[in-house]
Amino acid sequence: MVDVAPQAAAQVQVAATPAARRYYVLGLLTIIYALNFLDRTIFNVLIEPIKKEFALSDTTMGLLAGFGSVLFYSLLGIPIARMADRLNRRNIVAAAFAFWSAMTYLCGMASSVATLALARVGVGIGESAGTPASQSMIADLFDKNERPRALGIYAIGTYLGVFLGYFIGGYVNQHYGWRMAFFTAGLPGIALAAVLWLTISEPRRGAMAETFKAEPIGPTLGFLIAQPSFLIVLVGFCLTTYTNYATAVWIPPFLARIHHLTSAEIGTYAGTFKGLAGMAGTLIGGLVVAQIGRRDDRWKLWAPAIMSGLAGPVFALCMLTQSFTLMVAMLALTSFMVGFHLGPIFAIAQTVAKPSMRALASAIVLLTATCFGQGVGPLAVGMINDALKGAYGTDAVRYSLLSAAVTTTLGALLFVWAARWIRSDIVRAS
Repeated sequence: MVDVAPQAAAQVQVAATPAARRYYVLGLLTIIYALNFLDRTIFNVLIEPIKKEFALSDTTMGLLAGFGSVLFYSLLGIPIARMADRLNRRNIVAAAFAFWSAMTYLCGMASSVATLALARVGVGIGESAGTPASQSMIADLFDKNERPRALGIYAIGTYLGVFLGYFIGGYVNQHYGWRMAFFTAGLPGIALAAVLWLTISEPRRGAMAETFKAEPIGPTLGFLIAQPSFLIVLVGFCLTTYTNYATAVWIPPFLARIHHLTSAEIGTYAGTFKGLAGMAGTLIGGLVVAQIGRRDDRWKLWAPAIMSGLAGPVFALCMLTQSFTLMVAMLALTSFMVGFHLGPIFAIAQTVAKPSMRALASAIVLLTATCFGQGVGPLAVGMINDALKGAYGTDAVRYSLLSAAVTTTLGALLFVWAARWIRSDIVRAS
């Protein structure tokens, strides 16, 4: 339950907070974000055994992997984010984390596709509350020049979760079955939620800004809509997120159908070459943009645009090559390039919004992009798979995934466009 007591009693003076304490909070929130993605990713590794047990189509699996969890994630995310702009964010994150971990555990108890879908919906409901509140807390611990680095570290959780999800899902499924994989993923989160609640305090809201004033929802939305960089980045991030989620869901079936890997081998290759390469790209992206963005704020978008644009042709080669070695190398390079933009884009959402709007700004970007990326991406690829199956057989997944090469290229072009307004938008938000 959200604590509605006055926040002043729980707030800390950030200026007096030791660096070690700030990075402890950042590290713990990053681990929670990683378990968020572990709970999403582990389903992707289990697509083939779940599909076989319940006799489902690729379209249905795309729905379960995408809209099954993202629908309520999107519907509830904005109201919860608005609460996070006013109430205790630590308590919101802790309660949400415990809930989505419990729902992941319940996925393993599903007796039908309907009960599995309901559990997936529960996972989405819990996850909708975690990230916006976490990013708002981080923005109150690090200033605008530190944010790309801090949120780059936080964004490592995306690929750390992918890495763990592939490895744990692949290994546990092969040796103990897909239900045990869900049990293994869900249990640790419940305990870690208690650690979060007991060991960190709510940062002073607006600590890194000269002024802080809570504003109603109408003026908040009006301000964000009037920031051109915010709107254009939002659309671009939707497109690059399509790439992230479409590949996260369908790379395991691609490795199984095209390259005939076992469940444990899929976990090893996908976890290592997609998960670890993505983590490296995310960390380096945050560090690089934090440095070059100090000279010119436009580099906060130019650099992600360059890397996202290069990712398109690299991923196309990954899908079309017949060489397993080249495919793995291109998969790793694609993951590095796509991961590069996450921290800087998260930071843009925090930096072009006023302090009282940060959780809502983060929620709008995350929820809109996730609804499109996680909802449309896996479903679109699944539908194309079923449509092309008659003509191309198992190769259908190879060609349907090419759509992800197109979307990341289009997203890069929008990031370049948004850079035209980034400096003036930052001034308006300060």
